[in-house]
Amino acid sequence: MPPFAARLLRWYEAARRDLPWRRSRDPWAIWVSEVMLQQTRVEAVKEPFARFLRSFPTPAAFAAASDDELLHAWRGLGYYRRARLLRDGARAVVARHGGAVPQDVEALGDLPGIGDYTRGAVASIAFGLAELAVDGNVERVAARHRGIRDGVDTAVGKRAVREAVTDWLDRDRAGDFNQALMELGATVCTPTSPACERCPVAADCQAKALGLTADLPVKKPKRAAVEVTARAVLVTGPGGLLGHRVPDGEPNAGQVDLPGEGPLRSVDAADLAGLLRQRFDARIALGPVLATAKHAITHHRITMHGHAATLAAGARATGRLQWFPLAGDAPWTTLARKLFRQALGADGTLRA
Repeated sequence: MPPFAARLLRWYEAARRDLPWRRSRDPWAIWVSEVMLQQTRVEAVKEPFARFLRSFPTPAAFAAASDDELLHAWRGLGYYRRARLLRDGARAVVARHGGAVPQDVEALGDLPGIGDYTRGAVASIAFGLAELAVDGNVERVAARHRGIRDGVDTAVGKRAVREAVTDWLDRDRAGDFNQALMELGATVCTPTSPACERCPVAADCQAKALGLTADLPVKKPKRAAVEVTARAVLVTGPGGLLGHRVPDGEPNAGQVDLPGEGPLRSVDAADLAGLLRQRFDARIALGPVLATAKHAITHHRITMHGHAATLAAGARATGRLQWFPLAGDAPWTTLARKLFRQALGADGTLRA
């Protein structure tokens, strides 16, 4: 066993967090957890992970899920495209492998939605294969420990990171090693203020020795956020709130959103009624702003205003616009929920 791995694994055995997905070697459960954990905090994943596996304990069960079942199961996690890709992968497992997640690394990597990291995580943790699982936490540990000055998002930097992890890998305990390295990055070698005094491999860390922990890893500058001021209408009726299904190809596809021009487009209040008529062929009388919510989607920072509104005299919900309940399984977007929770009273009517 490489000395780095020996020190790391001793620390991991004593310090690792008790997380639900670490209690299983079921490849489906591990795959689900890895997808859920992408761009999501660990604490936010625990309850959805358990709930999801109760509903979909096998790839075949999820392969048969409808869009609404998928959205309901994934609620609270955001980035719903991940769930759709996971379902595509589950359907491929059923079609190509009889419903069993394949152990073969190439077959695993050929499944929709599985990239290098997820392939390595499932292969090593579920099947004990000597595969690398390099995520952002691992990149940070490797860049600091080896003093890698090239950007970890460049070809040279990526290669240096993988060479480091390959040198360290305990091939007999690859799953534990990969989890330990990720755990170290998540809890000790953190992006800011790393706890070097608690690090089991700090003795020969180049960044610590040279005072470079704040400078490594090197990454491209973040894309500047785009500020958007969006608008939507809150129209109540006998069936709940007026909403529409977001079309394929748009953010939040398949979910239910409030009528508006969409969250990524700035709209002036004076233009909103005309845009609604053009987009939905609906005559809606616009009122004042009742609620304002802030939200982030990728690099957009959205301020969404929710206007009180009514269907114009003689108009009714037709075409793409329908009444959707506020409770139950209706898959409202997160931004829509933020707005109507502010704007509606306990009885479901708009606040004055």
